[in-house]
Amino acid sequence: MMRFCLLLTGCLGFLCLESVKSNAAEPEKAAPPLLKISARVDLGEDVGQSFGSLFELRDADGTVIAGAGLMDVYNTRFRGDRHTLQFYVKQPGTIPTAQTKRLPHPDLDTGVYLLDLNQTISAWSGYRPGALRTWNPAAGKWIDTPEPPTGPVGSGDGMQRVGTGVLTFSSNRAAYNGRIILAPPAEGRYYNFYYAQGFLCFYHGKRSEQGGFTKVVACPWKPSDGGPVDLSRAVSIDCKFVGATPFAWGQFRNELLTVSNWGGVYVFDGTKWRTILEASDKSSYQVYSMLNFRDRLLLAQYPSGELFEYTGGTEIRQLSGWPPRLPGVSPSAREAQTLAIYRGDLFVGVWPWAELWRYDADADRWFSEGRMFSHPELTDKTVHPYEVEAVQHKLVLNHWGQRITGLVPLGGALMVSTSSKGTYPWSDQYTFLTDAQRREYGAVLAFEMPGNLAAQLKWKDQPLELEFCIEPGRLVIRQDGQEIGATAFAATDVKRLQQARVVWGEGVYGKLKGTVQGTRE
Repeated sequence: MMRFCLLLTGCLGFLCLESVKSNAAEPEKAAPPLLKISARVDLGEDVGQSFGSLFELRDADGTVIAGAGLMDVYNTRFRGDRHTLQFYVKQPGTIPTAQTKRLPHPDLDTGVYLLDLNQTISAWSGYRPGALRTWNPAAGKWIDTPEPPTGPVGSGDGMQRVGTGVLTFSSNRAAYNGRIILAPPAEGRYYNFYYAQGFLCFYHGKRSEQGGFTKVVACPWKPSDGGPVDLSRAVSIDCKFVGATPFAWGQFRNELLTVSNWGGVYVFDGTKWRTILEASDKSSYQVYSMLNFRDRLLLAQYPSGELFEYTGGTEIRQLSGWPPRLPGVSPSAREAQTLAIYRGDLFVGVWPWAELWRYDADADRWFSEGRMFSHPELTDKTVHPYEVEAVQHKLVLNHWGQRITGLVPLGGALMVSTSSKGTYPWSDQYTFLTDAQRREYGAVLAFEMPGNLAAQLKWKDQPLELEFCIEPGRLVIRQDGQEIGATAFAATDVKRLQQARVVWGEGVYGKLKGTVQGTRE
């Protein structure tokens, strides 16, 4: 065992955990790696950009068999940690086997969402203020999490690494390393923050019978500025409906994108906002997740349950059959809610039956990874699970729909969280569910396939020296010669890996924003 400490500056407090560093045992004697890729990476100044891919390995047929990069995703309520570095290895021609393990229940009732920072996950619930619990892997339990200096974390708030510090959004304000850079407004409130490409973005709204408004705002700001946000430089666009709110943000090349709950799609190019889809109160159009995937920005949509893509310009295009649906369920009111890249494949979580889908781009094929609930049996006689029981308890019809609310790469696993429609308190009157069944709501699971490693990048304001190794029995990432992550892995086609061609700066995480120079041994 080894002891390590996570210092989460100005946000989650100081956690010292006794833990093994990974599920791969340290070799007694250093064996030569089967493959080592060394990379010198310059990501420039960290201003919230999507970093992208470091490299891919492609075999003689052009099939991708390994790669590394930094995923940029925003899943419904929180943005993922952009400093999580992933290294994956595939074994083409085989269908990987998955194992799923349930963590102890976070005890936040019927729904949680995942917030990740520094390769640590926290479960969040909106049913009571400040309901945030952090997973302690050494103790095997969840612990209450201290509030950040800006106050309780709500939906659309969060914490993200920016450079060597932490940017915190909550309670109507923003802070960098504990120092307030944006105070609450004199009128209305700020909410659903996003920081990307040197702009702090948020919604600014005021509900009122007279004079109410909602606008989307972008303010230039960088940590190197050394001061607070200058609101006199803000650029905004008015939303069509007062009270508009987003569920996700994203970026593509040099543009930022947000979608309101009324279906208004707004794009900021660094100078001005434009509307590429007008909001409407006549039909539903909501986006719950955005992810950079190769040469496009993917958007997870309701009510199609499918993905849309944005590649610039004035159009967002629906991708029919991305993903499919399980046989025996209704095609109505489906919601693609969560996205992730894991093991080099695209993963999608879909409401209302908590379906988990995986897309293999080289095979151009979708694979079902099952449901994250064991109950009830699938049916197309109702749109959502337990509709009859919801009516009996005078709840909304889709109250017991089943969500996958979080997909977070952590070590060798993909962490998955679940929820009912909302993050509701549990009541003992719901006797139609056993205790085991009800605790599948608001749960966190570890889904694992061989061949993926996530580790925390140690940011430096200078080029980073990284090594990606396939060693006997494990995958390893090193930074400046020090191991920052490892997981068990048995390579079966070493010759294919050793003969593969390295493609630098391109891959599943999108094109690299920065430069990379490297070698393969």
